[in-house]
Amino acid sequence: MQKALLFIPDISGFTEFVHHTDIKHSGHIISELLEILIDQNISGLELAEIEGDALFFYKIEDKLNLSKIKAQIQCMYVAFHAHLKRYEYERICQCGACSSAYNLEIKFIVHYGEIDFITVKESRKPYGSNVIQVHRLLKNDVPVSEYALFTKSILDFSLDMNEVSKMVTKYDFGEVAYNYEGLSHFKKDLPYVAPIPLGVPKHKLFVSTEIINLPILELYEVISNFDYRLLWVKGIDTLEYDKNKVNRAGQKHQCLIAKNQAVNQTTITKKAEDGQLVYGESTTDIPFTKQVNAYYVLEKSNEGFTKLSIEVYADFKPFGILLKKLLSKKLEKNLLENIKDLILLIDSGFTTKHYATDENFK
Repeated sequence: MQKALLFIPDISGFTEFVHHTDIKHSGHIISELLEILIDQNISGLELAEIEGDALFFYKIEDKLNLSKIKAQIQCMYVAFHAHLKRYEYERICQCGACSSAYNLEIKFIVHYGEIDFITVKESRKPYGSNVIQVHRLLKNDVPVSEYALFTKSILDFSLDMNEVSKMVTKYDFGEVAYNYEGLSHFKKDLPYVAPIPLGVPKHKLFVSTEIINLPILELYEVISNFDYRLLWVKGIDTLEYDKNKVNRAGQKHQCLIAKNQAVNQTTITKKAEDGQLVYGESTTDIPFTKQVNAYYVLEKSNEGFTKLSIEVYADFKPFGILLKKLLSKKLEKNLLENIKDLILLIDSGFTTKHYATDENFK
């Protein structure tokens, strides 16, 4: 038996978040948050397990420093909420997962005691009654939503005992005494997150409008989700993007077209009017231009239909303005061919739900 610090950061609101939102996007968001927490391990904790909405860390130690433990908690808490704050600024998706991610919260369970180890398929895992106890403590009587819970075994290393937050909860293995500290005051330490730039190039090349036989949220998902891009955009050999992240403002992707020509694009947005959803992409890889932005502006039309407007703007390099008319015609031709293929895809009976189900069986 060895004595160890047992440390669990747990994302609160996870169950409701998954059950009532887009399962694919919620999985990506939770995965990013767990990676953020792992990256903020500043105290040499060992990761024993990723447990869905929580991480189980441990560290073999004979003595504890409560100040260092609290510093670890603060570091993870600030990184967690800074990521959610940035995500809320950058998100372009309107699904339940993306639009409610800011509601997620975090709590920490901290315990100390003797543990043993078992080996399963060459993987060494902490084992014993204290491991069970720290997990049971995830269910407790703490009256605030974001907190750090310290069992008496932790507080024995400190004279700083807050009697107001002292509690005892009864479990099937007996009573456990603990103190808790609320964490919301750490939000004052969140770094500044700059809003997404909303600049639009000054030359409008063209605007075109179509009526699409698909509800607005589902059409927005088809257009903004790179998983569907090759179903309606022709002429791309491959599309390279981070499949483990939900598309958002600032996200990069690369299209490889004829003869392996690379076109790098960045997801953007711009101010939308009431009732509109806007998705955009920007590139600096088009010859004679400094920047070209294409925006897909969606509005509800008749029941189950969406009005889709494609707007393209550009800023030109010196003398590039002389090619404005030619560039406009070429971009309009390419984009309208894509929209034509998008309409054919939708009219064929395509839905994102059916596509996701089919992909699961591939």
